[in-house]
Amino acid sequence: MPNLHYKNETIKLDNAAGTLTDITAYLTSESIAGVQELMDQTTMSLEERTNLSGLAGGSASLAGVVNSTVNAILAPLIGNRTTATKTLQRASAAAGASSVLRGEFWITDVEYSGSVNSIQTFSANATLDGVMISTSIAL
Repeated sequence: MPNLHYKNETIKLDNAAGTLTDITAYLTSESIAGVQELMDQTTMSLEERTNLSGLAGGSASLAGVVNSTVNAILAPLIGNRTTATKTLQRASAAAGASSVLRGEFWITDVEYSGSVNSIQTFSANATLDGVMISTSIAL
């Protein structure tokens, strides 16, 4: 299988209408992480630790330049509580191989920044709500 490259990647995020919107052209970096918690079930009769699987979760980080598309999605979340999650989809393709991660995320913080004579930038972090879907089919 060929190595995946960021030039072959597409990032989509729900807009205000709930439609997945391609924001790849406005991103300068992104990451998606997963975590698996463990529960220690070691008893006093054992010499090595044993574990049970616990809760799983994930997070995502996005950063890039602010424009009308990104602003319409993220600006309403600055300083305001939301009751809606956003679908985030990361799709990579290289030489016929396809890898798609998709899930519902709570946007937990958004920051806009910039200075005189610079492009306005943003960063946003999100926490997975439920299951992260791993598939070869993009929406």
